[in-house]
Amino acid sequence: MSIKCIAAGVFLAITLHAGQARAATCLNGGCHQDLIAKRYVHGPVAAEQIGARGCVACHVPAGPACDKSRPGKFKPLLPVDRMCRMCHASGTGTKHSTRKTDCLKCHDPHGSSASPTLNR
Repeated sequence: MSIKCIAAGVFLAITLHAGQARAATCLNGGCHQDLIAKRYVHGPVAAEQIGARGCVACHVPAGPACDKSRPGKFKPLLPVDRMCRMCHASGTGTKHSTRKTDCLKCHDPHGSSASPTLNR
């Protein structure tokens, strides 16, 4: 993992932790443990893993919150191309990060076992 990726993840974790932080319920609550089983995880997933609210960097509640008996309902914060560019066009991306494109055609927004650039 590059220093740039680590620095971005640490910055994101500190920033998100400054808000309302609680246990990593999205990962430890029984719903998404598969996301942390990948070799490379996206910064917000790593932030969630250490207890910050990383999931809400990209997802917003769209119904009742999760609890032990049911998962919560969430929707994307913004359209995919805008959401990715929100962070990746400002120093943590590449030349193609500024293009209006469907990033999810090539990249997994949660993590990858194959590539540190989260390629599928």
